[in-house]
Amino acid sequence: MAIRSVSALVLDGLAVFEFGVICEVFGIDRSADGVPNFDFKVCGPEPGKPLRTSVGATIIPDHGLDDLIGADLVAIPAIASQNGGYLPEALDAVRRAAESGSIILTVCSGAFVAGAAGLLDGRPCT
Repeated sequence: MAIRSVSALVLDGLAVFEFGVICEVFGIDRSADGVPNFDFKVCGPEPGKPLRTSVGATIIPDHGLDDLIGADLVAIPAIASQNGGYLPEALDAVRRAAESGSIILTVCSGAFVAGAAGLLDGRPCT
């Protein structure tokens, strides 16, 4: 399967370095260098509503959580849990994306989001 569409999940508490890596790999048009261009979306709970990163800077997603579903690849950066967990609507969207056939990529402790969504139940995670 060729990956053409990539949706990145952003929530309050996201780590800017890990999110930056996702943006560098999938969000920059390098087609002039012979690298495929991706349809890259930044998805959060409410499009246009600022989210606070782990260092206090803000990120403003252009797309909602529904844009995770149907993406060829969903990228999840490290995201600090809020009040001992993650936004249930975000976990549901990640779960629905996986069920729709999206590849789920986590960076660093973004794996905890995948785990909280139930995607790692009964599976090894390295």
